[in-house]
Amino acid sequence: MPPVPDVIGLPLDEARARLANAGVEIRAVTETRPPKAADLTGALRVVRMRGDGPVDLVVTRERYVPTPRSP
Repeated sequence: MPPVPDVIGLPLDEARARLANAGVEIRAVTETRPPKAADLTGALRVVRMRGDGPVDLVVTRERYVPTPRSP
């Protein structure tokens, strides 16, 4: 089995390319969101990896703007 490159912190597109070049299959990509309401913007970035063969990636948007609470 090929070594799995560390792609944490990379944009999702770049992470996909590096994993493909290393011959590592991506089993799933899951987007996570902050627990409080927020507007998310920017590219998706990898924040977590799971697995040594096929990997699962957890991604989130680069930036978020907290949503003001209603009075």
